[in-house]
Order: sequence, then C-alpha cells, then structure tokens
Amino acid sequence: MIIGDYSMNICINNGERSYLRKSLIQLVCTCFFITANIAQCAQKPASGSSRIDPNIMAKLRDLKPLPKIHFSWNLEDNLLNEYGSSLLYELARIMHSLNVRGEWCTEKQIDNCVYTCARINKTKPAIPCSIGVNYSPWHRKFGKDLPPTDRGPTYYAEINFFAERIMKVKEWVDNANKKYGTDVKIGALLLANERLTEKEGDEAWNEGMRQALDAIHLKAESILPDVRIQWHCRGVLKLGGTRWGKTPYFTGKEIKSPLSTAFFRVPEQELMREQYRRTYALAKELGIEEVTIGVALAAGYQRGLETENNWTDDWDYDLIYSYLLGFELNHPWFARYPEIYAPYEHTKIITFFPSPFYHKTPAWGKHFIAYVRGATGVKYLEDLGFDK
Repeated sequence: MIIGDYSMNICINNGERSYLRKSLIQLVCTCFFITANIAQCAQKPASGSSRIDPNIMAKLRDLKPLPKIHFSWNLEDNLLNEYGSSLLYELARIMHSLNVRGEWCTEKQIDNCVYTCARINKTKPAIPCSIGVNYSPWHRKFGKDLPPTDRGPTYYAEINFFAERIMKVKEWVDNANKKYGTDVKIGALLLANERLTEKEGDEAWNEGMRQALDAIHLKAESILPDVRIQWHCRGVLKLGGTRWGKTPYFTGKEIKSPLSTAFFRVPEQELMREQYRRTYALAKELGIEEVTIGVALAAGYQRGLETENNWTDDWDYDLIYSYLLGFELNHPWFARYPEIYAPYEHTKIITFFPSPFYHKTPAWGKHFIAYVRGATGVKYLEDLGFDK
C-alpha cells in the first residue's frame, strides 16, 4: 500500500502518466464528499414531496427499514421545510435518520426533523430515528490562502463559528424535544474536511493540519460528548492506474475515529471491496476497528478515455448493482468471507452521497428502492424497469 506519496514521478510511459495525473487531480478534488457539490445545499429546486413520482412514493411505503443506520449528506431545504412531509417520514423510517447542514440549517428544519423522528420512534422501531448533522470545518472562516500552521484571527473564527453553530443545533433539538415531549437524539456529527491537505515531507505543515483537525474534534466532543463523530475522507483510495494511497485529508495521527471509504463506483464491485479491505488494513495499523462506508446511488465516478474519475450526479447504471450492494453491505453472510468480499462487520453506519432525492440525481429514488430491497431480502425489481 502506498501511503502519503502523491507524486506522479514513477516509471511509466508518458501516456499512462498523463492519464494517472488527470485521474489523481480529479480524485483529490472530489474525495468523499465533493467540495464543488457543497453548493447543492443552498440550491432551492421547486417542491419537496410534490416532485416525487407517486409510484416511487408508493414503493417507498412498502419498504422495510434498513438493518443498519444510514445517514446522508444533508437533505435539500425544500424537503426539510415541508412540515408533515410523507417523503421525509418514509426516509426517516427506512434509514433511521434525517440529515441537516450544521452551517445553515434553521430552527424550523430542526423542529421538523425532531417531529418526524418522534413519530417514527413512537412506533418503537428496533433502531430509533436520530438526526445527522453535516459540517465542513475549515471551509467557512479560515483564510482561503493560509497554510494549516497559521494561527491568526481566521483560525479562531473558524473554531468559534463551528462551536456556535453546533451549540445552536443542539439547543434547537433540545427545544423541539421539550415541545413534543420526546427524546430524539443527534445520532452523528458528520465532518468533511477537504480544505486542509497533507504535504509530503513537510512536518510542520502536517502537524499544523493535525492540530487544526483535532481542535474541531475536541470542540465537537465538548459540545456533543455522547454523539458519534465521523470524519469523511479518511481512508484509502485508488489514485489512478495501479496506484493506491491514503487520502490526503488527514495525517493518521489525529484523535482516533472510524475511518471511511467511498463506494462511488457501485458497478465496479471488486474495486469497492478492495478499497474497503485496504482501508480496514490502514485502520488496524492506526489502532482503529471501524470503517464507515459512503455510497453514491445513481451517481459516482465514471471512467473515460482521459481519466477514470469523471464525477457525475446523474448516472443511471444498471439497477442490479444497487440491489447487490444493498444485499452485500447489510447481510452478515458476506462478512464471513472477507478475502472474497470484505470484513463488513467493522461497519456500523453507512452514509449516502448525493443526498436522498437530490434534484440533480433523478434516478436516486429507484436505485434507493433497489438498494433497500437488496438489504432486506426482497427479490423483486421488475416494477422498477429491470427485466433481466
């Protein structure tokens, strides 16, 4: 396994070097949660449940809840703002979570999430519904051109803004629980750093980066002491060609938390398994026993002539792959054969990116249905257009 080597100065021919360089550049820019797509959270497409095909809604109501907790990138504002939304209810029931954006979610949205989760929890499900809070630290106040060693005013502004927003979300959750007489929890704080990157051979730079990341982690623990803290972009990825490497968004010396791996090439089953196996091997080296999986349904990295990392939000690949992935990640049988599949028993939660029913991913709904049916043992896809 190649760890921390991101140069392309290896003994390959010029054509392959060009291909690998293009692949690596695109990959580093779009690791687990894609910075360019952070803008999706602020976009406001028309409608919430109203834009969902009634046939999709009917099929959602028939789905069993997933065997594992599934969090996601934050839901779009139109859905979070829709009080009493049937779509919000079904997502909460099936996934065991509703997910918001820590930087700019509103009290109304938190209230709606608590209300919806409380409705689910009153039915006494095996896994209670909770709220996932997404946040991208070091993307908000910290100077865009500053190195991670900088400790000027924007460094502290970043940490203070993070603390203010997380405390505000916690306050809103507490207020909504009092309002409804419920006890809905914040289930996870989902952190995505793509601003600070490791620099090979620069110990001061990397130590500054570690300190900055840990400062956010410690602040989160002080505000939400009983909440799972999950950092994305912390694992092993295929960098291009035959090369594998650690993602550059952490040093490996940070406060221990579950590593993560991105299943963003759903049709490439063996590649995803190998990526998991390598990420878990790194986790063991670091004394960590858990790996979280991020899943891109109806989206992901497509291969091209010039690069193997062409991200698209709209990829309606064959439904069987979403079905099989749901089966593999959620059924314990596969973990018994880690050399063939992967040691999935070390995965406690799974996350979705793009967010559920993201308006730029029109096929997400049917792929989600296929995934859930695979996860819950329902062998039927014909009503989704699969006829093989």
